[in-house]
Amino acid sequence: MKKKDWLIRSKSFLTEVPIESVKSTLSKGLSVSMVKGRYQLFTDKVIYSWEDLYQNFRITVHKLRSAMFKPNNVLVLGVGLGSVIQIAEKKYKHPLTFTAVEIDPAILYLIHKYTAVQFRSPIEYIQADAHAFIIQNRLKYDLIFFDIFIDDVVPPHFESLLFIKKLAACLSPGGVLLYNRIAIEHEHILHNMHFFENTFLKVFPHADFVDVKVNWVLVSDGRLLKK
Repeated sequence: MKKKDWLIRSKSFLTEVPIESVKSTLSKGLSVSMVKGRYQLFTDKVIYSWEDLYQNFRITVHKLRSAMFKPNNVLVLGVGLGSVIQIAEKKYKHPLTFTAVEIDPAILYLIHKYTAVQFRSPIEYIQADAHAFIIQNRLKYDLIFFDIFIDDVVPPHFESLLFIKKLAACLSPGGVLLYNRIAIEHEHILHNMHFFENTFLKVFPHADFVDVKVNWVLVSDGRLLKK
């Protein structure tokens, strides 16, 4: 590590260190900072990723029973700086392969600049709209991470019953979908409850969710969660 990088990383344990801001046609105020020794990607409203400190998925993945669930091929919808890739690599020691779908070229630019070098797994990056990708997809995945927001809003077409059914069709037998939701404001929680009860459970009758303070992560098969 270069001396300058070491100084930035050390300073980040005391205070946030701004690194770069980029223009995005999809997200307002897209920026990267170093916080607690990790790159953090955020907008004016929410954190998009924070390496292995991205608590919502870190906590949820570690609640999955390793003896019952050992994924091999992983689909990431909404890449950020690749937090879920790092988290999965730390959880599962066997080889994984990733397909990472991201619509925003600004985010793909940032992941390649700052964090992609850290990943040890083979990763296919696809710049595409995740909705169109899923509708056309014919492959099966053991683990799907859904982490798509425009600031703090999941675009409505990703909440339709048709789309959730298509996500289910993309899972291998015994596969798991982890679907991230913002849960900061009261209206977020009410919306999450309605979506979970009236859409998600219709497709995944054994579903559950992990409440991680300001997020809910919906889990397609709650029987795999440690209690």
